[in-house]
Amino acid sequence: MKGILLSDEENMVLNVVRELCQKEIRPLASLVDEEERFPWENVKKMNEIGLNGLFIPTEYGGNQISRVAWLCVLKEISKACPSTGIILATNCHACYPIVRFGTEEQKRTFLDIFLKGGIGAFSVTESHAGSDARAIKTTAVAISGGYVLNGTKTFVTSGNVADLVTLFAQVSRDGRGLGLAPFVIKKGTKGLTVGKIEKKMGIRASTTSELVLEDCFVPQDSLLGNPEKGFSILLSCLNSSRPNVAAQAVGLAEAAFEAAVSYAGTRTQFGKILAEHQGIQFMIAEMATSIAAAWQLVVHVGRLMDAGVEDISAEASMAKLFASEVAERVASDAIQIHGGYGYCRDYPVERLYRDAKITQIYEGTSQIQKIVIARRLMAKHHPNNRR
Repeated sequence: MKGILLSDEENMVLNVVRELCQKEIRPLASLVDEEERFPWENVKKMNEIGLNGLFIPTEYGGNQISRVAWLCVLKEISKACPSTGIILATNCHACYPIVRFGTEEQKRTFLDIFLKGGIGAFSVTESHAGSDARAIKTTAVAISGGYVLNGTKTFVTSGNVADLVTLFAQVSRDGRGLGLAPFVIKKGTKGLTVGKIEKKMGIRASTTSELVLEDCFVPQDSLLGNPEKGFSILLSCLNSSRPNVAAQAVGLAEAAFEAAVSYAGTRTQFGKILAEHQGIQFMIAEMATSIAAAWQLVVHVGRLMDAGVEDISAEASMAKLFASEVAERVASDAIQIHGGYGYCRDYPVERLYRDAKITQIYEGTSQIQKIVIARRLMAKHHPNNRR
């Protein structure tokens, strides 16, 4: 990719991913959306080339690449099929707290599930606790040998098909509330059941479900990190996942842009090719510029992460905010360029517009991103007035 320095090995991986997208994933995108069907065939193909290993360190059996290269991979998958992109991204979201906060034993036990092709889910949201994570009511009560969890989680991406769920709950011990903490729960654990499957506007090949915990016992080694520092763990997880959603949004925007340019280059109106009309040219120029700017923000965050910068909350939120807004706007403009045909399912821009909207909502709404950005900037310039 222009302006991005990747190793020879990373470029090889990216080329393999592009070939997979072209031959296998993109041709299925409209069908799995229409049928609202989980794309198991795409998951199988991604497992065959080891994409789950790209976010797992080599010492635990993975083939980890740089964060910038990973974002490039995720963008390509999402460009071919945004639903498949978020499935792969969610595997990374579920895996991150294990890699970052797990013990050596936890890493070797749980990461192996991903390396064998397992599907992950990352669960924070509840019906009354979306943007306000501190309002989570799911409880984890310490007993001899482990914890008993009770509560209901909502909007869990891949929740009904996940082999492993990383789930946040309020921990208490000896009658004392200790705060939020992540737990790793395997598929089939007694007391963990799937509730409602959501019928969604977009990313319809990616399943979204409730997860219900009723006296669900998990052993002590299911807890990740120190529950008294659980909220900071959650923020770290979100700082890691938001760039992934930003990459998904850019990939989606690129797909909509390319569809619009292709259509504008063949459609004739008023005796001229559509792309020869100045109004359309202005739209194309603005779409391309905003996509390029969004991608540079995403790459910047990836470089910060590769450099080991800890506090990237503002930058991660900027990338997620801008890229998701660009995706929705570019997809909308792509429909406008197609005219009435853009509103029909025969053309991919209709699906891409529906898919784009969720990028402004999950992993923190655009409004939440603005709050995060403003607070970090105010804390930087007014350190004595931190809130």
